[in-house]
Amino acid sequence: MFLDTSGLMCLFDRSRHTSAIDLYDLAQTRVTHNYVLAEFVALAVARRAPMRPAIEFMRAISRTVEVEIVWVDSELHHRAVDFL
Repeated sequence: MFLDTSGLMCLFDRSRHTSAIDLYDLAQTRVTHNYVLAEFVALAVARRAPMRPAIEFMRAISRTVEVEIVWVDSELHHRAVDFL
């Protein structure tokens, strides 16, 4: 399962997205990248989510073994852009 920005918001705001939580729990593999983590913080600001819990959530996602984070560095970014 690829966790995009909206998917992370569903995980963060568990009370409103129970079906998304069920799908997350069923997934055998979960992956995202560091750009999505940055976008999550911007989305949290836009939705006026409490900042401290949002930052703590983003840190927890980046440290958990449940989610593979692909860290997009400059080289990977440029390879992807050149691919397009």
